[in-house]
Amino acid sequence: MHIDGWTILLQAVNFLILVWLLRRFLYRPVLAVIAERQAATERVRSEAEAARQAAEAASRSLEDQRAALPAERDRLIAAARAEAEAERAALLDRARIEADHALEEARNRLADERAQALGALQRHAADLGTQLATRLVRDAPCGTLTRPLLEEACAAVEALPADRRHALGDGTEPVPVRLAAAGPLPDEDVAHARDRLAAALDRPVALELTEDPSLIAGVELHFAHSVVRRSWKQTLAEAKEEMTRHDSARTDAGALA
Repeated sequence: MHIDGWTILLQAVNFLILVWLLRRFLYRPVLAVIAERQAATERVRSEAEAARQAAEAASRSLEDQRAALPAERDRLIAAARAEAEAERAALLDRARIEADHALEEARNRLADERAQALGALQRHAADLGTQLATRLVRDAPCGTLTRPLLEEACAAVEALPADRRHALGDGTEPVPVRLAAAGPLPDEDVAHARDRLAAALDRPVALELTEDPSLIAGVELHFAHSVVRRSWKQTLAEAKEEMTRHDSARTDAGALA
């Protein structure tokens, strides 16, 4: 077998050219495709790993939330119970306050109605007592009751201080005095009264006699600017007023108690 050197050389050159061509047009693109696929594979793997880690984190979060659900449930139930209890207590307090207020109003209303009823009853009793006393006094002899009251009226004038007795005369002489009586007076009683008044006023008295049955019994001495009253009309009016005032005060004290 004859081996030509040029042939070997040409074969070697052909081989080198083939290698260069393969490397140039086949090997490098294949390497680039392989590298690109490896990068894509790596990227997909990284994304898968990230997704896996996210899934695990989500799973742990869900697990934590699931584990916390009973405690949250208990907390919500306890809060709801506390709120309901507070609301119930508030409702009870409000109902108690309203009931106390209504009870107090009812008590006050009953006390007012009782006071009004008692007042009306007391006034009616006072009226009845006054009417009964008036009837009894009217049936009595007029002179028997009027004469002592005329004496009291004269004594009241005599008991006044000197300046007030002088003021009764009003600087006139004789002093005009109107003597109002419940009924006719005996002449001696009139004369006696005139003498006492003249002595008390230290000047003559012009006594004018009038009858006033509304006095029931007794007299009134009318001077220029004042009146001396001694009659059962006045006495009964004062007694009625005193009884009504006393009963009203007692009623008010009872209502306050």
